[in-house]
Amino acid sequence: MADQAMNLVTSAARMYYVDGRDQQEIAAILTVSRSTVSRLLTSARERGIVRISVDEYDPFDRWLESRLTDRFGLHHAVVVRTMGRPTENIRGLVGYFAAPAISGLVHSGMTLGVAGGRTLSGLVGFLRPRPEVSNVTAVQLMGYIGPTATGIDAPELSRALADRFGGTFYTLTAPAFVQDAPARDMLLAHEHIRQVWGLFDSLDLAFVGIGSLDESAFVERDMLGPSDRARLRDAGAVGEICGRFFDRDGRECATEYRDRVLSIDLDALRRRPDVVGVTNGPRRTAAVRAALRGGLITSLVIDDVGAVAVLAADDDA
Repeated sequence: MADQAMNLVTSAARMYYVDGRDQQEIAAILTVSRSTVSRLLTSARERGIVRISVDEYDPFDRWLESRLTDRFGLHHAVVVRTMGRPTENIRGLVGYFAAPAISGLVHSGMTLGVAGGRTLSGLVGFLRPRPEVSNVTAVQLMGYIGPTATGIDAPELSRALADRFGGTFYTLTAPAFVQDAPARDMLLAHEHIRQVWGLFDSLDLAFVGIGSLDESAFVERDMLGPSDRARLRDAGAVGEICGRFFDRDGRECATEYRDRVLSIDLDALRRRPDVVGVTNGPRRTAAVRAALRGGLITSLVIDDVGAVAVLAADDDA
């Protein structure tokens, strides 16, 4: 019986991997269910009947990583090759390949800060647990973007980090933007929010997205309209981190928005040992360069096209 079972596994594996049959065809030939075929193929891999070999491939552009590190004094630079893919479709590609490298920065007992946004969620989603890492504290760095939380919002990403690395997470149960400074001050008076705020000075590592005036989670979620962006642009804003808008030198712009945002402030971010900025494509070049030159981030995850654009912009500055 054991030989018959092994023959069945081997036959299914040959049909699938050598003959190119799909699982439905194999199920019909062997008169078994498709789910049985799936289990047979899994068994073939586990038993070593099928050994898959893939040519070694380095997904990172080491030369660009070195240039960025040297130019901006970075702790870490991760530059993912886009392989000719359109830059508007590479969020998942960058996140997938960068995640293992970034995961190595996390150690047991760390306090981690995390912002929100699509690009950052693409990285966090691909992080995998490491058995040797536990007891981390994940802290939400900014309030909710919009009336409901989604998978790209800071509370969900902080929860995901805590789940990946075994620990607890702290959420800011408040919107990222409020109507005026008195409303912000009233929220900051709440004990729960003060407790989370107090953790900002204990962060060992922070993960933030980098937005531009035209491409950020706040624009995507209709928190900032054209007139809002025009006022920010008039104030010199070129980029945004955690809802805080900064100029070409990385200084927060003196606008009404500064007094309406509930998030870690940029000076507090600068004081943290390592802040990983996550971005992709060339559309946010001015924002990324300003964040680097202003000391807002100390590590960078980016694609090769975006990296070239940042270096070129810095050459021209």
